Amino acid sequence: MKKLSLAVLVFLLLYSVYFDLKIGTLPSAKAEPVPVQAASSEQPIKQEHQSFKEIQVQPGETMLTILEKLHNGSFPVSIEKAVKDFEELNDGISAHDIKADRAYRFPFYQ
Repeated sequence: MKKLSLAVLVFLLLYSVYFDLKIGTLPSAKAEPVPVQAASSEQPIKQEHQSFKEIQVQPGETMLTILEKLHNGSFPVSIEKAVKDFEELNDGISAHDIKADRAYRFPFYQ
């Protein structure tokens, strides 16, 4: 019984190593790196026009649940960017401090 258990354990170990090396468990970074430009004082910073929808928050809703409703399930940007855009649209109000029965501007991504 010990030999069978050891054989199964070795097989699982070898298969997991093969799977990790052949297929991988993390997404590969096949995209080309984007060159980073140093900011200088001569280049004006462009403010892109942000589209938004003003929505009254209901009890129990969070910024993420409202954004998911707006975008039918998932939104095309990272959570960090969504929080940053929300705070910019609402004059620095934290996404964690929204209150029910108040209207806020929520970013809408195309």
